[in-house]
Amino acid sequence: MKAKYIIAIILAICVTAVFAACAKPDDQKPAPTDAPTTEAPAEQPTEKPTEPPTEEPTEEPTEEPTEEPTPEPTEDPDKTPSPVENMNLNIPYVTDGLVALYEGNYNTANGMDKTSAVWGDLSGNGLDIELKLSDYCEWRDDGLFVSMRRIILPDRIAELINGEAYTVEFAMKDLVITGSNYATFLNSSGNDNFALFIRVSDDALEFKCNNGIGSRPNMVGDAAELCATSTIAVTFEADGQIELYLNGEFIDSRDAASSTDIAGHMFIGHPSEEKSYDATITGIRFYDRVLSEKELASNAKALGTITPKLPAES
Repeated sequence: MKAKYIIAIILAICVTAVFAACAKPDDQKPAPTDAPTTEAPAEQPTEKPTEPPTEEPTEEPTEEPTEEPTPEPTEDPDKTPSPVENMNLNIPYVTDGLVALYEGNYNTANGMDKTSAVWGDLSGNGLDIELKLSDYCEWRDDGLFVSMRRIILPDRIAELINGEAYTVEFAMKDLVITGSNYATFLNSSGNDNFALFIRVSDDALEFKCNNGIGSRPNMVGDAAELCATSTIAVTFEADGQIELYLNGEFIDSRDAASSTDIAGHMFIGHPSEEKSYDATITGIRFYDRVLSEKELASNAKALGTITPKLPAES
C-alpha cells in the first residue's frame, strides 16, 4: 500500500510539473502583444503622408505665377500705340505731347473736303473745330480763309492754356491787317489774358500771356511783312519763361506768371473792326509741353506735308 501511495504522489508531482511547464510560455507572451499596442507604429504612417503634400506643393505654385507674369504687360506702356499712330496718316510733326493738330490742306482724316463744317483734329484726340462756312469763313486749297470771324476752339484747348506748360503754333499765309489797332490771331474770350497779335502802331508782333506791356516777348518793326506767310510759335512754362518764335527761330523771352489764367474760350480770328485781319490759316498745333527751338524749326518746315499711309505702311 505504501508503495502505491508513493507512486501516486510521484505521478501527481509529475502532472503538476507538466502543467507548470505548459503555463510558462503563455505567461511570457506580453512582449509580442505589447509591441502592436504601442503608439509608435500608429503615428509614423500618419505623419509622413500629411506634412510633405500640404507644405511643399501649396506654397511653390502660388507665389511664382502671381509675381512674375503680371509686371510685363503693365510696365511696358510703349507697346500701346498713341492716337496719332492709330490714324492712317504719316504725321511729319513732333508728336510727343501733341494735344491737337489742325492741318490746312488736310482738314479731315481722309484729306481735303471743302464742304466740311468741321476742321478735323488729326492728333486722334477728337478735338475737332466746328465751323459756320460762308464767304468770310471758307476752305481754300491750303487752309481756312478767315475774315472778321471768331472761331471758337474746343474747351480742352482752354484747359491746356491754363495748365503748367504748353506750346502753340499758328501758321498762315496772305495776311492782310484790317483792324484799326491790332490783328489778333489767337485770343481768350473771357479776360484777354492770352493774345497773340500784331500791334499796328509800332508794327510789332507780341505775345500777351497774363502779363503787362513791357513784360511781353515781342518783335518790333516789319511784323506785318515778316508774318504775312509764316509760322508763329509761343511757349509757356509756369514760373519759368514765355518765348516767342517766328518760323522756328527764337525771337524773344520774358518771365512767366504761375498761370495764364484765361477765362472763357480760346478762339482764332476776330470780329472786331479794331482787331480784325484777313488770312488763310494753314495750320495750328497745340502741345502740353514746351517744345525746343530745334523741334519748332522742324515743325515749321513740315507744314503741309501730311500724307496717307500706303497699305504696306499700315
